[in-house]
Order: sequence, then C-alpha cells, then structure tokens
Amino acid sequence: MDSYLDELMKKDDIHRVTDDAGNRYGIRVLGRGENLLFMENDKGLICTIDAEHGAIFTRSVKKWDSTDKKMSPKERQRVVGLIQQYYRRFYNPNVILIDDY
Repeated sequence: MDSYLDELMKKDDIHRVTDDAGNRYGIRVLGRGENLLFMENDKGLICTIDAEHGAIFTRSVKKWDSTDKKMSPKERQRVVGLIQQYYRRFYNPNVILIDDY
C-alpha cells in the first residue's frame, strides 16, 4: 500500500461511520478541496473533487488505490453512490456528480 494513503487512512480526523451490515466507511476532504479520501472497510481511494462547488468527478473513481485493484463498472457505480451519500452527509447536501473533467 502507498505509504501516503496508509498514513491518511490511519488519521483520527476522518469522518467515520458503520452501516447496519457492519461495513466501515470513512471520508475526508484533502488539502485545498481538490481531492477526497474514501474508505470502505480496509480499502481506500483518493478521487478528484471540487469542494468549493460540491462536485465529485466520477471518472476519477477507477480503482482501490490501497490494493491497486481496478473496479468493475458495477462496483464503480456502487462506490460512487457511497461517496455521494457520505459526502452529502458530512460536507454538502447539494453535492453533484460530474462524469467529465
């Protein structure tokens, strides 16, 4: 695993939640709001966002950076939905998805 990502995933200032099925999720806007850390259980990824405008660039969600495992189209859609759900909950209720950047 990338040491930067590994370090990020261990930080205490990540918004964390556990769903009814016991899955653990984490989300945190990084730096100046151009990137977002998203975690599902022990997997993590960094995607591109525009925090100022509440936008998530969905094409940047391609693989789990922690395992370098590429996502299937179905898994990508599921993960984007989770990112949108938790971004809405913790950062901006009016988040939009942009499939281009």
